[in-house]
Amino acid sequence: MNAQLPVVRVTVMEDRAQVEREGTLTLPGGVTRLEIPNVAAVAVDRSLKVEVKGGTFIDAKIVRRWKEVPALVPAADASEAEKKLHALKLKDEGQHDEMGRLESRRDLLVSTRADVLRSISEAVGAGTGNADSWKSQLALVSEAQAKAESEIHAAQLAIEATHREISELQRVIALSQQPTRTSECVLALTLDGSGQATVRVSYLVPCAVWRPSYRATLREKPNGSVLFEAEAMVWQRTGEPWNNVALAFSTARPTLGLDPAELSEDRLHTRAKSQQEKREVEVSFREEDIQQAGEASNAAPGMPGLDDGGEARLMKAPHAATIPSDGQPYRVPLFSFESAATVERVCTAPLSTLASTVARFTNSANDVVLAGPVDLIRQSGFVGRSTVKFTAPGELAALSFGSDDGIRVVRTVESSSKEAMLTGKKTTTTQVKLSVSNSSRDATRLFIEERIPVSEVKEVEVTVNNKECKPMPSSISKEGIVRFDTSLPANGTQTITFTWELVAASKVTGA
Repeated sequence: MNAQLPVVRVTVMEDRAQVEREGTLTLPGGVTRLEIPNVAAVAVDRSLKVEVKGGTFIDAKIVRRWKEVPALVPAADASEAEKKLHALKLKDEGQHDEMGRLESRRDLLVSTRADVLRSISEAVGAGTGNADSWKSQLALVSEAQAKAESEIHAAQLAIEATHREISELQRVIALSQQPTRTSECVLALTLDGSGQATVRVSYLVPCAVWRPSYRATLREKPNGSVLFEAEAMVWQRTGEPWNNVALAFSTARPTLGLDPAELSEDRLHTRAKSQQEKREVEVSFREEDIQQAGEASNAAPGMPGLDDGGEARLMKAPHAATIPSDGQPYRVPLFSFESAATVERVCTAPLSTLASTVARFTNSANDVVLAGPVDLIRQSGFVGRSTVKFTAPGELAALSFGSDDGIRVVRTVESSSKEAMLTGKKTTTTQVKLSVSNSSRDATRLFIEERIPVSEVKEVEVTVNNKECKPMPSSISKEGIVRFDTSLPANGTQTITFTWELVAASKVTGA
């Protein structure tokens, strides 16, 4: 007995989905076998789970089988085909009648030729023959016979062509009226009881995936704020449509196997320094990324999937949605929030001559912001696309909304070195000049970021020469980021001078 158990909830994971069907079924009494149609053929059998309230659960399994679907030929099409077949049969009858008439005429010409030959033989016996008259009569009869044979041949070809059309049309009609074989997948439930029973079924299906997508709208006036909207991009081709279902999105990876960490020996040895090592200290320069909360990813490089901060997250859509099984992407709104933002014009001088509009804001939602692409929107409209890193609730996030075309920074660097005669200390002085111009009609505040090395050994010291800096840096971070805060008038220019020194002891090598 067929029964309907619609899909009510779907939890989409990184590479699959958990489908839940739920409904109320009427049991007639005793052991009843029910079939739930339109189940995804790719459903994982071992993930099937059934809960029954109001009845006794006996057995459940997913059945895949062939099914014959009767031909559903539209009545109008069938009528047209039958009319065409009837017309061809009438045409065939008329062609056969015409063939009979032509054959009768051919027989009559054969008889006429025989009469002419008999009259010629009789006239020759009587001695009254006329050769010219005989030749003329035979020529007329031969010409009529040739014409009749040609007409008979053409009629035969026409009959054969009509027979081919009739056979083809009969074959098409026969095929259109035959049932077709198709596969179907049903959920077979065996229950015991009578009356109303609430049944809940869940199973896993592959061919479903989701990824986060965001839209950030910057509002600079009257006060800086960012409207942040989170959506889920969903694709599914499971074979069963999700019509008006409650959607949830998880970062769990049920198919990711967990293996214990491999243990290996890590032996530590101590030894006395050599005389050469006591006299010299080997140093080297290296680049290091600065990791900051909300602005850098903790995921391993190249790792696929979602960055959830190491903890599986579940995000629920506030409204029901419909996702067809066509493999196309569909957007499902998740949440949105508007947060006050600090908007700055920032130029990272060692990397670029442009000043970017950077907005720093707090995640004021109750859900985390997963790493994903962000569409950037300003007052002028869509300005580009960026990415946001994993951001917990209450954590700071930063987005760059493109460059300010009116600001340019030209950077020049000069370095000089000297060595003390007595102590052997080596001093390297680096002077950076920043020529800043504002070609816009509005005054602006600009933050310029420079970078100095950070020493990890006491034999090497890095200091900023404040006497040679014009103006003074507003802040210097422990990572070596030097920040200048400057105000530029409309169509104004300014020159910033920044000097720092690296002092290395005499026994330092490699610096």
